[in-house]
Amino acid sequence: MEIFSLTFIVGSVAASFLNVVAQALPQHQNWWSRRSACPHCHKTLTWKELVPILSFCLQLGKCTFCRSKISRVYLAVEIIGGLLFTLPPIFLSLSHIDLIQAWLFFSLLLTVTLTDLYYQLIPNKILMIFGAAFFFTDVNILTGLIGFLFFYGASLMGKFLFKKETIGGGDIKLYGVIGLVLSYHALFTAILFSSSIALIYVLMTKKNKPIPFAPFIALGALMAYFMSMRG
Repeated sequence: MEIFSLTFIVGSVAASFLNVVAQALPQHQNWWSRRSACPHCHKTLTWKELVPILSFCLQLGKCTFCRSKISRVYLAVEIIGGLLFTLPPIFLSLSHIDLIQAWLFFSLLLTVTLTDLYYQLIPNKILMIFGAAFFFTDVNILTGLIGFLFFYGASLMGKFLFKKETIGGGDIKLYGVIGLVLSYHALFTAILFSSSIALIYVLMTKKNKPIPFAPFIALGALMAYFMSMRG
């Protein structure tokens, strides 16, 4: 039980850091040296105000200086990060290298979800960093290439049929990186899940404008990953 608690803490800390990266990197800010501050009064936060989950709860979701409300997104991201890091050792029998790969994979999915929600953008730097990190684990280069080419082809077809861009370049490259981790069957399962969930969302919300697709890609990839590893 202690190891799972520690894993949850590590995951929530990692998620808090990735949230900073997701907000700063697309804006070309120095995320590695950026000091966290209240978005309302811009007061630099102390370490006591930066403890994931706990600080938010103790401060009742408000800045200790100006008492403005802190977005619940911060709390949600930290909880999700903790759960994502804790689930693999609980439900899957993984080697140490596979567990590291799983944590990297989930971190990638969380980061691109946030950047796409914040800015409708999947930065190349994030894909390059995680893509390079995956090569220190067991990767499927062919599946990664298939994922990229499949969506690149779908993008060209969509552009030909609808005379406009239907799939973002970031989404195409993201599937290439996801393919480094997933098997061939899991990759296409992820595509099926992502597309189905996105279609249901569009039909239910009746939105006509472009929507961030990375959250659906992440959810589909996450589901496919667990299905393939449990199977």
